[in-house]
Amino acid sequence: MMNTQKTILVTGFTPFPGAPVNPTQLLMKRLPKRLGVHQHGVAYHFDVLPTTWEARSSVTDALRREVQPDAIVHFGVDGTRKDINVENRAVNKAIQVRFDSAGKGPGNPELDPKGERARTATLPAGHLATAARQSGASTKVSQNAGTYLCNATLWDSIGSGIPSIFVHVPPLPRTRWDPRPSLALVENAAVSLLQELARRMR
Repeated sequence: MMNTQKTILVTGFTPFPGAPVNPTQLLMKRLPKRLGVHQHGVAYHFDVLPTTWEARSSVTDALRREVQPDAIVHFGVDGTRKDINVENRAVNKAIQVRFDSAGKGPGNPELDPKGERARTATLPAGHLATAARQSGASTKVSQNAGTYLCNATLWDSIGSGIPSIFVHVPPLPRTRWDPRPSLALVENAAVSLLQELARRMR
């Protein structure tokens, strides 16, 4: 009998310059305990991506081909965000003045010199943001994924033809008065978002 079970690839990132603690790396350890392997008949595959430009092809693209998921949800941290942002667009740009965790830049100012100016995420950003918001975490739909590896990863995944989205989370709060969401609250939002996506994929 043919296996008709669908799979969601869920990824976070390792730390990088400016983010010595990456909450999305911690999420990839915590989410399997909350969600298990299956949810609503959908399987999850969790992984952590190296925060390097070279890993776009050597790790991330290889992972897409190996897992062959039906949908992809990438999580990443952005030090400028105060809310959870569900990214609805990736642009054909790569920042030149910010290095990755290997101390290297992207090499070119464009992700694809012959490509389009932007790509729209291919999972329902509004519905997923609403689901995340129901956990109590402030969540918005964003049109600005930046020009670092988060944007590049979303760009690549959309281009792969696999339905994809990117979720930016803020850094962890530094004090009890810091208004940014705790890791527990971010985790709850991620669980709600992924459960909603699984429900829609049944």
